Order: sequence, then C-alpha cells, then structure tokens
Amino acid sequence: MTKTISFVNQKGGVGKTTSVINIAACLAEQNASVLIIDMDPQGNTTQVYSNITDDDDSIYNLLVNNRNNTSINSLKKSTYINNVDLLPSNVLLSSAELDLANKENRESILKNVLKNNQKDCSKYDYILVDCQPSLGLLTINSIMASDYIMVPLHADIFSLTGLDLLTQTLSKLQTIFESNTTILGFFFTQVNKKETLFNEAYELCSETYPKELFKSCITTSTSIDQANATGQSVIHLSPQANPSNDYRELTIELMKKA
Repeated sequence: MTKTISFVNQKGGVGKTTSVINIAACLAEQNASVLIIDMDPQGNTTQVYSNITDDDDSIYNLLVNNRNNTSINSLKKSTYINNVDLLPSNVLLSSAELDLANKENRESILKNVLKNNQKDCSKYDYILVDCQPSLGLLTINSIMASDYIMVPLHADIFSLTGLDLLTQTLSKLQTIFESNTTILGFFFTQVNKKETLFNEAYELCSETYPKELFKSCITTSTSIDQANATGQSVIHLSPQANPSNDYRELTIELMKKA
C-alpha cells in the first residue's frame, strides 16, 4: 500500500529538500519505488532531478489548471535514479495559493488529485512531498494529502519553538477536516554531535516527543554542500560519506515506522 509522507518545516534552511532527495535515493536502494512531488515554488528538488523549464507542465497544472484531465502519469518525469519519479514544480506554483484561495475544498485539492489518480499512485511504495518553508495553503494541501509528516530540525531554539506551532496546526487540521495525518517523526540535520547545543536540543526534544524523535541524525559535512552544488544526492556523489550512511539509517527507521 502506498504511503504518502510530507516533509514539513515552516523554517527554511533546515535540510528539508536535501532530505527528500536523499531519502528517495535510499528508498530506491531498498528496491522501493518512489514518487516525489515538488510542492515548493523554489523548485530545488526539481532542479536536482529534472531539466524542465518554466514553460513545461508541472504540479501546478494538476492543482489549478487541470482543464484537460491531466494525469499524474502524463506529468511525471523519470529521474537518474531507477525507481524514482518526479512531479515537478515550476515558477507558476508561486501564484498557486492565490489561484486556489477561492476554490471549493481548497485545503484538499492535492488529496483529491491523488485520489483521482489512484491507479497511477498505487504503482509506488512511497510518495514523498517536498513542502515550501511555510504553513500556507500549499503546505496545508500537502499535509492533508499525506499519511504522515516528517520534520527536519536544526539544533536551535527557533526550530524547537516552531515544533509547537506545527503540532498545533496539525491538531487543528485533524479537528476541523477530520484529517488522519500523523507525525511520523522529527530528525536533526546538519549535526555536530560534539556541540553542546545539539546535545541539549536532542535531550529536550527526546523528553518532549519521545515517540516521534528519530534516533538517526544527519551529520554536517561538505559532501552535502558538494552534492547540492552539483545537482546530485549525496548518496550518489559520496556514497560512503557520513551523511550518506546517516540517511540510510534514517530511511531504515522510516520504513520500520511507516
């Protein structure tokens, strides 16, 4: 059964897109089939996995302008990784929140898109959704369409404070829209395990969210910067680097929980 997971954090620069890219690669190593949906207007995941232009069709067409009954199968792009496909973003997605504002059931449009394309979606073991760094309408759509959310964190007070807002938002969605989306877990990125700040943050998070906190952490490394700069996953550029092994361990945890 297909499992849909949104990667969410209203704070930018926490490694959300990097995590989607590398967890997809790790799932493929485990012979799982993956569809990535790029719901971030910045389109960084799309830039890594595809060479589409702003003139090409994207997830925007399914959300806003689906006049010709466009299907996921017709829009998806193959990537350089076997078993990983992509529903790309483009610049039009920047206006999607305004375009969707007056639509009926505007919070559930992506959910309905996936439901209407159930045959296409059922080919995948996992659907990973890369969300924009906000809790706006696109992110709400992503959460509503998902079985789970995963939250990458930095070891700083702002990230931990933002967790409260995110959990409150999810609780409201569960109440108002009867959403069944649950938090799969939080994980720390760009970690130096020798730093006092990280150890204090990890301890605080483990006390507050003992069931949700993943044991695996993604260590900081120039290999991630190099991978991002060259448009690759660190799994493929530096397969034996510490972050590559960290992402593999995190993926195994994910597969056990979801």
